[in-house]
Amino acid sequence: MATYKILYWQEIPSQIKAEDDQDDVTVPMPPQFMERIDRLAAQRGLEQSDDYLAQWQWSEERERPGTAREVAEAVALELRAQAKP
Repeated sequence: MATYKILYWQEIPSQIKAEDDQDDVTVPMPPQFMERIDRLAAQRGLEQSDDYLAQWQWSEERERPGTAREVAEAVALELRAQAKP
């Protein structure tokens, strides 16, 4: 069993952090997610450092069967599948 949480910039996931008794794993989302974050920050006028940084938040921690690596990678795949093209 592993626990995981997702780092979001507003509604866009940026990375998944998972841990179990053996490991602590961080899996970043693909580059197009960061590109989308940067594009939306510009569109929403949140380019100033403090405004931009204030938009980051972690989800609640959740549990899921599997190792930390398996969970982080599975969650990343699910988030990519849910993303709008």
